[in-house]
Amino acid sequence: QDHAHVFISAARILKVPARYVVGYLLALDAKLTETHAWAEAHVPDIGWVGFDPANGLCPTDRYVRLGCGLDSADAAPIRGSVAGTPQERLSASVDIGETAGQNQIQQ
Repeated sequence: QDHAHVFISAARILKVPARYVVGYLLALDAKLTETHAWAEAHVPDIGWVGFDPANGLCPTDRYVRLGCGLDSADAAPIRGSVAGTPQERLSASVDIGETAGQNQIQQ
């Protein structure tokens, strides 16, 4: 997240429109799916181009976008608060796999 924010700040100082993207990244060994953040900058005559400064590359088909915004708070896929008892628990899992060259998401 920090790398994406630094990239966005630098781009905006240079008057390049930039936005924050949040999603999932399928690790190269295809055994680990993790939440991840990257940036996009608007390049004239091309459009929005993704940059992952944390990994030093542009996003590939191993990246799954959940949302984008001006910063991490604006792009948060879930926001809010929960009130309950100490016994309550929340869990979530995401599986990303390749199917005929396309990413498939199951939640």
